[in-house]
Amino acid sequence: MNRPLACLLAASAAALAAGACESPTGVTSSVGRIVALDSLRTADGAGLPCCAVDTAGVRASIVGGTLTFRKRATYTDTAFTPGGPMDSACVTGVPSGSSIDPSRGLVTLPDGTVEIVIGCHVGTYSLALAQRLDLGNGSADTTDIVISSGTYAWRWDTLSLAVTSGRPVAATMSADTVIARVAGHVYKLQSVSVGY
Repeated sequence: MNRPLACLLAASAAALAAGACESPTGVTSSVGRIVALDSLRTADGAGLPCCAVDTAGVRASIVGGTLTFRKRATYTDTAFTPGGPMDSACVTGVPSGSSIDPSRGLVTLPDGTVEIVIGCHVGTYSLALAQRLDLGNGSADTTDIVISSGTYAWRWDTLSLAVTSGRPVAATMSADTVIARVAGHVYKLQSVSVGY
């Protein structure tokens, strides 16, 4: 495996909006836009846009959302891989015969099961919703609102989120989706392929 691919696999799903892979020397090399789980598909079971609320002539609705994972900026525990030295928390083995889709952060196992691979076992996360405000004068404004951020721990099929700001999130993973439960709401995020 060449170094750019190893870096991409380690960072894949580690950044849902953008990412970088850092070498042990502290030199950062860009790996382009890596997106996984950035597509909010449903909120409380409804497709997007949804959940509109009208208040004082302003209509607010959810039009999108992202769940972003970022790797640690520095590390001291190095693992030596075919792609070169990497943060050991960002080295994940996959069974022989698996097919890897680094642009989506997915691996298809030999038995056909699809799993999300969040390139690093630990790091930081943020969950943001895109809210559109349709104003009474015909204009609109869209803003990203971070509803939760903190640290994560990931292993195959298990994602634990520890909030440091915002609301606590309970997350479950299945195939190419993450279900995030926040303050009585359920958000379904699906890994989508985006050119980079």
